[in-house]
Amino acid sequence: MDLTTLMISGRSLMGILSGNPQNEPMHYGEVFGIWSYLSTTKGLLVGYQTFINHTGDKDLKNFLEDLT
Repeated sequence: MDLTTLMISGRSLMGILSGNPQNEPMHYGEVFGIWSYLSTTKGLLVGYQTFINHTGDKDLKNFLEDLT
């Protein structure tokens, strides 16, 4: 899920609650949630890439490459 999709989902939720999805900004909690999700996802990706670069087992390397 990319940032644009997350922002549209957040705006839709805010719009559902207020009645107008186009004119409502995202709540700071929603922005923080998106930021947390993206930073965690990027951190996990970097961790998996580090594991791939340091593993000697071919099966494990293939498994980790499938995760990314």
